[in-house]
Amino acid sequence: MAEMNDTDPRNLVAQHREYQRRAEALHQQLSMVSLSAQDCQRAIATIEELEKEKADAQTMVPIGSGSFIYAKLGTVDKVVVNVGAGISIEKSCPEAKEILQRRKDELDKILEKMNTSLAQLAHGMQAIEAQITALQQGAQSSTQ
Repeated sequence: MAEMNDTDPRNLVAQHREYQRRAEALHQQLSMVSLSAQDCQRAIATIEELEKEKADAQTMVPIGSGSFIYAKLGTVDKVVVNVGAGISIEKSCPEAKEILQRRKDELDKILEKMNTSLAQLAHGMQAIEAQITALQQGAQSSTQ
């Protein structure tokens, strides 16, 4: 982040707005990454529940427009997992859970870095606000 040695309030306000814009964009990205991590966790939990069922597990399958049909799962020992670039592969349940857990762990690390960046932006905005307040107080005391 840039140093805040500027004493021009207009530049400080512009810098504050830029930090705010970046923080909002980062917050949106953070929400999307968080949803992806939650999706991985749901997939892991679903696999674990289906492993317990073993034979003739019943589920609801979405068919569109908020409608579902009931279906019985014949086998629950294989999972088709997206491995990236539009490629999906069939894996055993333990292998699929491992892939999903690694993906979730990577997303959690990304979330941690994003939260750190967001905290740095917030700290920068607070510093600018303090500097603007000090400039305003200095201007008021010089006019009195």
